[in-house]
Amino acid sequence: MRMRLTGISVPGGFGAQWQAVEGDQDVARRILLFLEDRRLLFGDRHCEDEMHCVESANQIRAFLTQQLDSAKPDGSLSTSIRAMRAACRRFIESAGPYGRNFHHRDYGYGQADLFSLALGDLRTSMGVHIAVLAYAFDLEVDEELSSILPPQPQDDDGDLDWLPGFERQQP
Repeated sequence: MRMRLTGISVPGGFGAQWQAVEGDQDVARRILLFLEDRRLLFGDRHCEDEMHCVESANQIRAFLTQQLDSAKPDGSLSTSIRAMRAACRRFIESAGPYGRNFHHRDYGYGQADLFSLALGDLRTSMGVHIAVLAYAFDLEVDEELSSILPPQPQDDDGDLDWLPGFERQQP
């Protein structure tokens, strides 16, 4: 745990008030616990309700914004939180107002399924940053949530330095 200065008193002597602040590992653990209960990130695509997915992405984005305040500024955790928020924002923006861009299910020849594309992009981005958090802070990822993590290379020695942003944090 880090300590944060919350006040100073000078009259009659010098004094300072300190408050214990969570470390980045605690914040990363809380984020993973929250995300492992979000079916949006790993549920079957053919069963997804588009508007529930947009609502869930909004909830994830709001939660990540709250957690950003507890993360060390400019650290790898805050960088990953910002990237995950951006991924949620892109998904929500792809949906359009009231999710109207995701409601079209009768795609003609050459037309893309915007919902599936946006969902795949969200899951890929989130998977990379979940892997960053798990590796950097030595945390386990729930089995269902781990389905969106990037694949391990063939010569897996357990070291993820082959992916940008992967460094273990010192406690």
